[in-house]
Amino acid sequence: MDLVVKLPWRSLFQLPAACILLACLSLAFCTGACHADEIHRPKVAVVLSGGGMKAAAAIGVLKALEEEEIPVDMILGSSMGAVVGGLYAAGMTPEHIQEQFEKKKLMHAYLTIPLSLRILVIPLFYTPRLVGIEPYDGLYRGKRFADYLNKQIPETQRSIEDLKVPFGAVAVNLLDGKVKVFTSGNLSTALQASCAIPALRKPVKIKGDDGLYVDGSVLNNLPVKEARKMGADIVIAVDTTDRSETKDSDYHKVGSVTARVINLHMAQVDRESRNSADFVIDPAVQSVPAVSTSPTQARKLIEAGAKAAHQIAPAIKDCLEKHTVK
Repeated sequence: MDLVVKLPWRSLFQLPAACILLACLSLAFCTGACHADEIHRPKVAVVLSGGGMKAAAAIGVLKALEEEEIPVDMILGSSMGAVVGGLYAAGMTPEHIQEQFEKKKLMHAYLTIPLSLRILVIPLFYTPRLVGIEPYDGLYRGKRFADYLNKQIPETQRSIEDLKVPFGAVAVNLLDGKVKVFTSGNLSTALQASCAIPALRKPVKIKGDDGLYVDGSVLNNLPVKEARKMGADIVIAVDTTDRSETKDSDYHKVGSVTARVINLHMAQVDRESRNSADFVIDPAVQSVPAVSTSPTQARKLIEAGAKAAHQIAPAIKDCLEKHTVK
């Protein structure tokens, strides 16, 4: 005789409900456990100063940070520091950026024609004014440099908002005298604006923007404060400005006085930013001219940047560990 167990008809509904409740409780427990295992660490920003060829030292810094497994959550840069940072944020490896410096491609596109020749042909740039044409002040537009950058940047990364790493390029708006941080729009145009050295390059107009932009290092060579505004908890400032003392014989070369005045100005501008950064990396850049195109000098700068970054890496790691919530 078969044994038949009869359950009240209500249990047919109650049993599945109990199972569902048990499953929900299990899921809630697992979710809570997963959240408990999440690691919350500070956001790290790397801020890169200008300096012409000297900014190549930033390549070594980025390479060293990768080797030390120090995260880079965002990058901001001014002038040539913006170029190095922008290319890195677009997915270019430090080795690839280094190759662009060593093969002279980047600096040749940036300088366009030698400084001495630019000075000789200054009168030619005033000829249009004699016939009533009034272009913006500056020897050349820098379009060749923007075209070069476009060729290096993958199509999927040509808008700043699409970059692999959040990025900001610093420029100065001549019209209102304020600092502008480009966090959206065309990357190569933003870099062109950030590198528009007054008197040498014409200020840059950007489509859809009312501003007129020049080199960011004029007012903000180390955008530490801007990195904080973008959400950075820890800011690593990489200063490739030449702060060394000079001697009388240094000022017999064309452009030497202008270069020194610019360096002195940037040193003054940088003081507050350096003090407000959590870490400052100072690569040894003193012996390399800002307008150099030498592959040997580029390698020297990159090695100096890597060395300086490796030296400070233990302190950065300690800071990250102390402020990481597990």
